[in-house]
Amino acid sequence: MFKDLFNKKVFLCKDLPPRDRFLKILELNILPKLESDHFKLLKSGPSLIRTEDSFEWIVEFKASKWNSGNVVCKYNPYFTVKNKDYRKYLKTHEDLIHGSGASGYVGTTSGIHHWEKSVFSTTGSEAYFLEDTDFAKYDNCKLVEQIVRNIRQVGIPYFQMMSDFDCIKNFSIWKSLRRDAPKLIDLCYVLKREEELQSIFDWYYDSNGNCPEDLEEHMKKRKINWLQQGV
Repeated sequence: MFKDLFNKKVFLCKDLPPRDRFLKILELNILPKLESDHFKLLKSGPSLIRTEDSFEWIVEFKASKWNSGNVVCKYNPYFTVKNKDYRKYLKTHEDLIHGSGASGYVGTTSGIHHWEKSVFSTTGSEAYFLEDTDFAKYDNCKLVEQIVRNIRQVGIPYFQMMSDFDCIKNFSIWKSLRRDAPKLIDLCYVLKREEELQSIFDWYYDSNGNCPEDLEEHMKKRKINWLQQGV
């Protein structure tokens, strides 16, 4: 009895449906703790966004398919980086649009475990393990603290890494992400790093093997453009 008294869980906005409930918690309890980190709220997401020069740092909250009333209210954060100048670049080079590139996409942790340290840092530093974020099951105040900690200790280092051309390039090559090659070529022009073009083409073609036809086509367009500009 006394143990239950001192371990009473706090549930916030529990009378609201899952999305409305989490949005209210995000607005009233999570955002105020991150305003010093210059994040703003996008209710349409729901997500948090911060702008660094031409880069957009976005904390997107992925809803559980099991969300239902006060049975499950689970939203896990993942981190996405976009670039406004890259988005403008592709608007004027529509033949180069590939995948999600039209939105200015640079990188994301979506679909990747948030505790895999190799995803977030080329230094191998430990990533904070974010456990279950079910607001209908666990103490909401503790979950708020966990999410804030995850954003600061995992999200912000990832954002910083994916907002620096050298880090973006090294990460893609280190992880053998050949699908990133067209993006890397485009970013050379967007971020004024044309001197890197040769090394990226060399990496792609030296490591190329059984790549999809659409990827080959995108790289072919970029190589032709590059050679024509070098004439």
